[in-house]
Amino acid sequence: MNRSVFMAGAVCLLLSAAVTLAAQRAYRLPAVDIKQKVIWGAVCEEPEGGGLSFGGQDQQADDGVAHTQVKHDGRWIPIIDQLRGNNTLQSVHDALLKLAADQKAITSRLRAWWFKGFGATEGTAVSGEGVVSPGISPTQAARAPAGERDSEAQRFRQDFASIQSALEQLEGDLSAAAKQLQELSEGAGYFAAQAQKARQLLLTDSLTGALRQAKQSAQRQAVASQTIAAMHEAGRLLEQAAEMLDAEPPPRALSPIVYDPKTRLYVLFGGDHCDYLMNDTWVFDPAKRMWMQRHPARAPQPRANHQLKANGDGTITLVGGYTYTSSTDYCGGQYRDIDDGPWTYDVASNTWSGVGESVAPNLRVYRRAPFIPEYFLEGPPPDAAAQAERLRRLPVNTWVYLEPPRLPKLNRDWGTAVYDPDHDVILRFSGGHSAHGGTDVLHYHCSTNRWELCFPVEFPLGQLYSNTSYPEGFNFNRRPWVTGHTYQSYAYELESRRMLFVGQRAHTYLYDPTIGDWVARAAKPEGMSYDSCFYTLTLCSTPRGTFCWTKDGLLFRYVAQTQQWQELVLRGKLPGAVVDNSTLVYDSRRDRLLFFVKQYGDKHRYDGCLHTVDLKTLEVSRLTPEGSAAASAIPYLCQIRYDSASDLLLVGATLPPGEDGLRRTPAYDCAANRWVSLRITGQDPSGPQGRNVSLGLMYDQRRGLFWAVDTDSRVFALRLEPKSADMRLLQ
Repeated sequence: MNRSVFMAGAVCLLLSAAVTLAAQRAYRLPAVDIKQKVIWGAVCEEPEGGGLSFGGQDQQADDGVAHTQVKHDGRWIPIIDQLRGNNTLQSVHDALLKLAADQKAITSRLRAWWFKGFGATEGTAVSGEGVVSPGISPTQAARAPAGERDSEAQRFRQDFASIQSALEQLEGDLSAAAKQLQELSEGAGYFAAQAQKARQLLLTDSLTGALRQAKQSAQRQAVASQTIAAMHEAGRLLEQAAEMLDAEPPPRALSPIVYDPKTRLYVLFGGDHCDYLMNDTWVFDPAKRMWMQRHPARAPQPRANHQLKANGDGTITLVGGYTYTSSTDYCGGQYRDIDDGPWTYDVASNTWSGVGESVAPNLRVYRRAPFIPEYFLEGPPPDAAAQAERLRRLPVNTWVYLEPPRLPKLNRDWGTAVYDPDHDVILRFSGGHSAHGGTDVLHYHCSTNRWELCFPVEFPLGQLYSNTSYPEGFNFNRRPWVTGHTYQSYAYELESRRMLFVGQRAHTYLYDPTIGDWVARAAKPEGMSYDSCFYTLTLCSTPRGTFCWTKDGLLFRYVAQTQQWQELVLRGKLPGAVVDNSTLVYDSRRDRLLFFVKQYGDKHRYDGCLHTVDLKTLEVSRLTPEGSAAASAIPYLCQIRYDSASDLLLVGATLPPGEDGLRRTPAYDCAANRWVSLRITGQDPSGPQGRNVSLGLMYDQRRGLFWAVDTDSRVFALRLEPKSADMRLLQ
């Protein structure tokens, strides 16, 4: 009797899902052993000795995918190269994948301009006749800061001209691909049928109409949220068209495989892509070594973690599986069992039947509400003029909560946030442990007080909410999972205009804010590669490059041209970075790095001293500022940021309350080499205890403002004026 065995603990997952006596109960999947190379995959072995392995994340693969393997003479043999070599449609698949990436990049650029407040007002027509122009309202122009808005408006016009050109190129390339698919579909057999179905997707109104709307928006320099939402859907259709032409099914997790002895075919149905669920049906012919997508008239709803059983008569029985809950509860259950079975699949006739409600095949089910980009397009259109006026009127020395209209979920504990001056956004990649555990980087648009989510949230199944056991490597979308904590293991790199993330052990990952996605990775040097490196690898962005400080007191500089880290030979000894108790800051006036650190644990007090590295000479010095003894009261060292205008370092924490009940804010006076305290009031993001381990603190030199983000993605702004902040020596 044939059996289906899940790799990397998937058997346990299926058994746990059998606690389906409470079928509608939301639950969390149990963790798997992430020390294995492949997690969440599936294996099916035949009684005669053959077998098929497919699916799951390969933590060591450059694309994150565990590709097809067959068992022969007791050995597992990878056959993906053979499958691709025999696939008549492979070159068209590869071309469509590139076009899908192009389309996504165009969508991201349109979406970013909308979030900056340069798009059309809501209600503006975006298809047919009557689209209005321009994208910049007279109110925005009248209330913009002198010169600044004109410069951005010029970039807006130039970029929209570039977008229009890119859309025309994309339309031409898609037309050529459709023509090629038409030629390929004129024959007989599986490849011809797949070419025809893919061509039909390319010609759907949802895809062609979205491109037409986007092109009209580019021509008139006015884009509305409806156009962006339409482009999101067009991108999904383009991806699915490419998938139909591939040599194997799209990657998936927790999708069992079963062998039917009558037809001598393996059957695969559905699975979890981690950002969406599927309900496609595929068969694998071991004699031909060939995957074939089936297109039944109807199918069970999308799911994963289900069970398949071969009945021996040419039919397969499906039971169980889960769907998403889109829970925003703290450590909430993201999965709910489906109790609509059993279902029967007749392999020869390609038909699904069952007591449950059937749906169309080849669907994707995404999470809802704050887990999809469309949620952040809701509400009033971004208003740059109103935000500029509000920031101009900020009271000095007062933290103000800015109340963005759409807040991301879940909580984003255990991290920081970084300011990207090139795109004028705050980048937030935080979570892990008992918090958000995805791959998405949130964009907060400082100019309009709006959060942007660039792609649907994806979760690492049973590893979500774990402490340090998050998967390594790329996932199915070539994105890195968040680590147990992100702390200060990411920074915006000024030269490459990308965000660097070094929290995973083996690689540096690169995120491009322009297209809103992860784009590359490169191996890290030995000195930056150690277990739980996300705790202590501390990055700092400077005009000289991005620097990384390690637990061993080593200092590395990122070389953008080679995407490699270069260890610096220091003249002197640095202490090592300590989890929760250290940070690294750039002093631009003196071209030096400042290192703050104390031993781990509350029983150890900060001695008030700091180390410096002169970036011209690489000489290490130790400073003992005036007020060092009193600096022992500083409760948190991880968020200290430099105000270049005031030549002052503001600490993202507050001191114990004084006689007046006020928690004063500590700061370091660079010129005088002394610790001081400031009277800063308002809605302090450090919280009532003066210490917030989920705080992201940044200085915006362009506006002369401090920004702060907390675990719930609330955004605060501070206009610091030290002269009127009752500055006192810390004592």
